[in-house]
Amino acid sequence: MKKLFLSFWAAALMLAAGALSSNALAAEPIAVKTEDAQLKVMTFNVRCGNESDPYPWSKRKGVIGEFLKDRKPDLFGTQEGFYWQLNDIQNAAPDYAWLGEGREGGSRGEFMAIFYRKDRFKPLEYDHLWLSETPRTIASKSWDSNCTRMVTWVRFQDTLTGKQFYFLNTHLDHMSQEARINGAKVIASTIGSLDKKLPLILTGDFNTASSDQEVHGVFEKLGLLDTWNAKDQKQSPVYETFNNFKMPKKDGPRIDWIFVRPDTKVFASEIVLPEEGKVWLSDHSPVISIIQMP
Repeated sequence: MKKLFLSFWAAALMLAAGALSSNALAAEPIAVKTEDAQLKVMTFNVRCGNESDPYPWSKRKGVIGEFLKDRKPDLFGTQEGFYWQLNDIQNAAPDYAWLGEGREGGSRGEFMAIFYRKDRFKPLEYDHLWLSETPRTIASKSWDSNCTRMVTWVRFQDTLTGKQFYFLNTHLDHMSQEARINGAKVIASTIGSLDKKLPLILTGDFNTASSDQEVHGVFEKLGLLDTWNAKDQKQSPVYETFNNFKMPKKDGPRIDWIFVRPDTKVFASEIVLPEEGKVWLSDHSPVISIIQMP
């Protein structure tokens, strides 16, 4: 009877260990490049640098640097990072340079920064606009937006292929739906003013589920493709992308998105899960897509 009792608990412990491991970071990444011409792009809310968080910035910054060295994204947009955080990231991953402006102007406030491999990409022009009724007014906000919100864009040349393309990065308001809807329209108007012949990537934390047609639909109507919805690609399971430093729920809301023009091929997309027992990257999961522009 004692042996039977011990066997029962041994089996229970094995099941528990299996359940725990199923929540851990996948051993083999899904989003892997197979050709140099492909691009690995990422959107990543790095979480502002609070030392009171369960995983403070002083511990996370080095882990983020190791993550970038391991996953090697070609370009990525960050949200929430302050100027000093972005410098920490660049110091931890010196293969990258970045462009951006603080949402309160200059180096003040959070950035919608765009990081890029400096050995491959050359910035040709860039701009910043505020998601308000007066987009050219620094630190302006409208529509009951809780925070100042903005979009940054860069026109790059890929020195490997010679191709030019745009990369835009944004962060919509977390409180006001009116601000999210109208902010999306400002971004759509900005995209409409850019050269339509050039490929385009839009990343961001949109602070609403991808099922929200009032916001996601603005970009669909513009003709953009959410990379997660692209057909015939390898894909990780869907988890909520805002985890709040807790294990994310499967099939939860996906609020961090990557858009491309519809003639861009998407090979793989992945939501990178946190790994239990280790320092977490952020309270958001990075989202990665492997793409190839026409």
